[in-house]
Amino acid sequence: MFDSPPQQPQSLGDLLGRAFRIYRRNIPLFFKVLLGPTVVSAVGALGLQWAATYGLTQTMLSSVLLLATLVTVSLIILLGADWILVLRQLAFVRMANGFAQDYTSAYAYMNQRKWQVLVLSLMSGLIMICAMLAWILALILVVMLPKTTPTFQVLSLGGAILGVVGFAGSTALILVISCLAFSILACEQRSVWELIGRGWDLIFSDLWRSLAFSLLLLLAVTAISYPLSLPVMILTIIDMCRHGLAAETLRESYTMPLYLMVINQVWESLIHMLLWPVIFLAYGLFYYDLRLRQEGLDVLQRLEGLERQRANKCL
Repeated sequence: MFDSPPQQPQSLGDLLGRAFRIYRRNIPLFFKVLLGPTVVSAVGALGLQWAATYGLTQTMLSSVLLLATLVTVSLIILLGADWILVLRQLAFVRMANGFAQDYTSAYAYMNQRKWQVLVLSLMSGLIMICAMLAWILALILVVMLPKTTPTFQVLSLGGAILGVVGFAGSTALILVISCLAFSILACEQRSVWELIGRGWDLIFSDLWRSLAFSLLLLLAVTAISYPLSLPVMILTIIDMCRHGLAAETLRESYTMPLYLMVINQVWESLIHMLLWPVIFLAYGLFYYDLRLRQEGLDVLQRLEGLERQRANKCL
C-alpha cells in the first residue's frame, strides 16, 4: 500500500519529507488504525489528570482508596493503549521499508513480537533513568566540592558545565538509539539485547548524521506541534482570566475545570495521532537509509530476489 522504499541513499530532508508524504497520502488508513487506541489512551490520561487536579484535595480514607484505584486503573488503561499504538505504528514502519506488503501482515508480525516491544520499552526507560541519576549524582558531588581556593572553584564550575552537557548529551543519545532500536525490531529478527547493540552500531557508524537527523526531526515536530496547541492554550488563558486574573485578588492556584480537561486531552490526543506516526516513520526510513549506506541493503535484497527466482525455477 505504501510506495517502495528508495534504493538510493537519501538526504536528511528527503527522508523527513518522505515520512510526512507517506502519512499525508494514507491519512484514512492511519486514522482507522490509530483512532480506537488513541481514544482509550485519552481516557486514561484524563483519569490521571483529574486525579492530580482534584483528587489531592481528598482527605478521607475512603476517598484516598478511590483515588488510588482511579490512578491505578487510569495508568493501566493509558499504558495498555500506548502499547497497542506502538505496535500499530511499528507495523507502518515495516510497511514503509518494504518488509510487508499490507497492514494486516505487518501487524500480525508485530503482534508476534509484542512482548519484545514491551521489554525494549522498559529497558530503554531503565537505561535512561540510570543515566540521568548518574549525571545528577555527579553534579551533586561537584557542587559539594569545597570552594576554598580558586583551583577548586574552577574545578567546580568546569565539572558543573561538563555534567550539564553530559546529562543532555547522554539523554539525547539514548533517545536516538532507542528510537532506532524500535525500527530495527520492526524489520529484523533479533533479541532485545541485540536490538540495542545493533542500534548502537548503526548510530555510531554515522554519529553526526544521526544527531543532525534527530535535531531536524525535533525542529520539524516542534514547529508543527506548537501552532496546533495554540487553541487549547488560548482557551486555558481565557478561563484563567475569567476565574483568577479577572478577580480583585489574584488566586494563588488555578484549577482547570473538567470540561477544559476533556477538551485538552482530546485535542492533545489528536495532535499525537498526527505527529507520532510521522516520528516512527521518519526513524524507520532513517534506519533503512543507514543500512543502504553501511551495508548495501539494496544489493542484498536484489541477491535475495535472484535466489528466490532461482529456487522457483528449480521447483
